[in-house]
Formats: sequence, C-alpha cells, structure tokens
Amino acid sequence: MESSCVRTAQKNLALPKKRTDTADLEDRNLLVKDADIWNGTDFTRGSILIEEGRIKRIARRIAEDGTETIDASGLKALPGLIDVHVHLRDMDLAYKEDFASGTAAAAAGGFTTVLDMPNTIPPTDSAGRLIEKQNVAAQKTYTNVGFHAAAVSDSQEVESLAGAGAFSLKLYLPKPISPFDIKNDDVIEKMMRAAGRAEIPVTVHAEDLSTATNTSQVEDFEELAKARSPILETQAVDRLIRIQKKARCQVHYCHLTLRSSLMKINSSAKSTSEVTPHHLLLSRRALSSLGWKAWMVPPLRSEETRRSLLRSTISGLASAIASDHAPHTIKEKDQSASKSPPGVPGLETTLRLMLTLVSRQQMSLSLLVKLLGENPARVFGLKSKAKLRKDADGDVVLIDLKKESRIDSSRFFSKAKFSPFDGFKTKGAVHSSIVGGRLVYREGEIVASKGSGSVLRSGSA
Repeated sequence: MESSCVRTAQKNLALPKKRTDTADLEDRNLLVKDADIWNGTDFTRGSILIEEGRIKRIARRIAEDGTETIDASGLKALPGLIDVHVHLRDMDLAYKEDFASGTAAAAAGGFTTVLDMPNTIPPTDSAGRLIEKQNVAAQKTYTNVGFHAAAVSDSQEVESLAGAGAFSLKLYLPKPISPFDIKNDDVIEKMMRAAGRAEIPVTVHAEDLSTATNTSQVEDFEELAKARSPILETQAVDRLIRIQKKARCQVHYCHLTLRSSLMKINSSAKSTSEVTPHHLLLSRRALSSLGWKAWMVPPLRSEETRRSLLRSTISGLASAIASDHAPHTIKEKDQSASKSPPGVPGLETTLRLMLTLVSRQQMSLSLLVKLLGENPARVFGLKSKAKLRKDADGDVVLIDLKKESRIDSSRFFSKAKFSPFDGFKTKGAVHSSIVGGRLVYREGEIVASKGSGSVLRSGSA
C-alpha cells in the first residue's frame, strides 16, 4: 500500500501550475507543417497536428485553422529523444546545475524527456525526498523529467518509492548513495527481489572497487584511469548477473565500456545496457591533453577498447545511449587528479555527435532513433514516448541534418561551461524541440516559460 504522504503528493502534482487547465491545454496545440517525418524506417513529407499535448493527426496536408504553426520545410522531424541518465543536481547542489538550466540544456540537445539520478544532496532515498524533488522540478522544468531513486535495503521503502513514481533504484557499487551494504550479495538480492515485486527496474553503476588500487595520492589523470581498470567492470557485471538470475528482476547496466559486458548483458534475461558518447568517441590518451575536462567514471579506456565498444554499439549490442550528463563548476573540476570530481556535461553534445556519425555513414539514423528514443522508452515504461503516431505524446524534435558547426561549451545552457568535445566539428543540429505540443527551444533560444514542462511518474508516464 502507498503511504498517505505519497498519495497526497501525487494529488498535489496533478494540480495546475500557474494557469487554468483550459489555457494550459490550448497552449499545447501546435501544427508542424511540411516536415520530413520519421516513419520508423525513413522519412515521409507531411504535417503533424498536436492537440492538448498529444498527436492528433499526421497527414500530407493539414489546414492551419488558426493553430500555432511551425514551418518545418527542409527539416527532419524525429520523435522527442530520451536521456535516461542525467544528473540535474538542484536542491543543495543547484550551484552546479538546477532543473531549469539542466532541462534547458536537454531541450537544446533534442531531448524532450530526461531521467534524473539520485546522488544529490539530499539523496533521493525515500518517498518523501522523491516527492520533494518532483514538486521543486514542477516549478522549473522545460522538458519532461522523471526520477531514479537510490537503492535501499528496506523492502517497504522500495514499495513506497515505486508508488511515488521512481523509475528505478540506482545501485552505485563504488559507494552507496544511501546506507547500503554493497559487499553483501544477500542484501543486493533482497533489494532486487523487492524491486521485482514492485515492478521497478534496478539501474547499476557496475564497478567493483574492492580490489582496486588506492588512488588517494595519484595526481595524474591517465594513471588514475588505469587504476580503475576494465577488470573492475567485468567483476561487477559478472557478480550482478549472477545475483540477478536468482532475484529475477529487471536490471539496466549504466555507462558500460567493454564489448564483453555488452555481450554478457545481451544474453542475460531482463537485462539492458547503456553506453555514452564519451566512451564511444574518446580514449584514455585524451586525458594527457584535456586532464580534468575528460575525467569521468568509469574512466576513458584504451583506443582499442574504445573502437571495440563503438563497433559493438553500431552492430546493435547496446540497448541505449545516454549522456551521463554530470555538471560541476570549473573551480571544482580544475584540480589535481585525486581531488577533481568525475563527470562531464553531455546533454547538448550527445545528439550532435551521433548525428555526425550518421553523416559519416558510421551509424544509421534508424539505430540512432532506437538508441536515443525507442529503446529507452521501452526499458523504462514510457509507452507514449518516442513515436510519431496518432495519440502519442506531442514530443517532437526538428533536425537540420546539413548544419555544420563546432561544439562551444561557452554557449551551453548548462551551468557547466566545459566539455571534452570543445572544438569538435559536427554535422547535424537541433532546430526546434517541442514538448507536449509546446515549442520549448528554437534556433538557439529557449522560448517557453520556466515550469512549462511536466514531471513524470513511473507507471503513469
């Protein structure tokens, strides 16, 4: 049974924000005219009518009838993309990023839905804290946003978190987000069984640091990366697959770096995988020139490992691509290796980098849509997302496949004004992002009001 505080908060979240219900629905009517519309395999010229936030009709020609209209001639219409692994910070970490700046970055990057991780201050480790986050986000977000919660050992709390709308329980093996005995297989199995009963996935950062070298005095980023070797991922994946088989719950493995990990997970029931653009496109040698700008965990691997991961992803072994958008201030990052916090921003670079692979014919557009939309929607139960068809949510991203530019982090909407991809030439860019029938981003500007986005709850998304 859901607690009374969960039920009360759910009722409060359903209340209108700042406008009447009628005005809000009218604001979510939009006609996207004369676009090349993704039909699942290719593009078809036509128009998309969105009414009250949902796709009402797709046809070659649709009369305008006074509805707000976007001329999409020369643009490609893709279903709004989904990033299932972002750190929007906010609360006591709002100086790094908040729900407004983070979701503005998402809209600029073509992501109309993002799922936020729980390692915040305070951590998202109870239904009450999850509800607090949902309420704060409702006043700030520009896009759809949902929340992962921390893995907890109390089975009743697992049920409460699921009832409050958490999209997963995050098991962070390097260091638990909430008090949790990560060394005890029985404790992990109990949590996984509770998650299975509550029909909520478990997401995992799969690095087993129990056998890792002490790096507290390491001051070189390349040496620090070598110390967190690939074997730590292999050990963690092997262990968790073994536990998962007994618990029989759904597990999503985050930011994997090894082909061997993808292969094991691909052959394991109820298991899905995720890779990041930085592990696909950058190798450990980037640390020698970029230092803190390219420091994240898991760390960058060897060039051979990177190439293998990219080939494996292009061949279809990975379930999803996610940014692991992890903003910090430059003052925090620009320190010695032992003190610099891991993580890089990625919401505004992910799609541009993947579209560049498409332009080079290294990745098909069909695979891009699957990895950044269809599969994330399937894994996390976003049934009305990532599709352009009647009655689906009116989330659309308009792309200019021909636009060439360079990545410039100084222009990010994110508060994190740095990137390991600074200066990279890209081909393909976001022209406009539409969230629930509302134009949010257009040609370099946020054009919607703060709080115009929606908070999603698992099970009702």
